[in-house]
Amino acid sequence: QCICMICKVLTRTNIRIMGTRKNSYNTGIASEYLVLSMLYRLGVDAYLTLGNRKSIDIGVIKEDGTRISIDVKSVRGYSSIPVDNVKELPNHFIVFVVYNNKFDDETLPLPDFYIVPSGEVIKRRIEFTPYFRIFPKHKKSLHNIEEFKNRWELVLK
Repeated sequence: QCICMICKVLTRTNIRIMGTRKNSYNTGIASEYLVLSMLYRLGVDAYLTLGNRKSIDIGVIKEDGTRISIDVKSVRGYSSIPVDNVKELPNHFIVFVVYNNKFDDETLPLPDFYIVPSGEVIKRRIEFTPYFRIFPKHKKSLHNIEEFKNRWELVLK
């Protein structure tokens, strides 16, 4: 009976428990927290930034006081990721989180992580006027970011 009452309250406040609609917002939030978790596991002092229109998702302060910014971009599938708003900045990284169509897998497999300096994203993106996209496993090495897979040490240096 208590569970039913909680479900009614959550329904009235527009919060869904099950059957949450698949959307990019949910994928993005899950990915930001997952990247934050990975950074903490590596001993990095990191924090989430707040706001709807932010260009930096995670901030990092290294032991020497250097600040690093991270933008997290994710995709449930595996093909391409929009990178229209990426700018080349010093100490700025894009972490691509690719779920390979396993976001809803009940065994919760880890996605692929690509830790890419922002300048490399600019060099490797492909233009589809007026948009830009990254293809993590693109066949041409010029656009491929496979070499950045699990390169967490780039943020640690």
